Amino acid sequence: MSNAIKGMLCSALIFPGAGQIILAKYYRGLTFFVVAFVSGILFLTAVVRQAVVRLQDTVAQGVVVDVSKVMSILTEPSTYASSVYLKLSFLVLFCCWLFSVVDAWRLGKKLDQKPSDI
Repeated sequence: MSNAIKGMLCSALIFPGAGQIILAKYYRGLTFFVVAFVSGILFLTAVVRQAVVRLQDTVAQGVVVDVSKVMSILTEPSTYASSVYLKLSFLVLFCCWLFSVVDAWRLGKKLDQKPSDI
């Protein structure tokens, strides 16, 4: 398997930065990993915060909360201020993942073009 395919698949399927680490670009891979990890944590924090606020509003209204009510609350469009934070953190996570895949492919292509030391 070529370095380009190996790096691209590792960054796409394992975690952002894995392809760079496989291709021996450790600092670059670590940078992608840290950015993706932090934005992923912020994304999950925003989702949980938004869900808790909605559930608290529902309980404050005196509505009985069951599983179907929780699912309907979570699928409603957001009007809270945290939705901007949620969208921004997801955008950073997605862009980091995408740039990591493209960068790993480009690094692999450069390594594939180098003559091997035989």
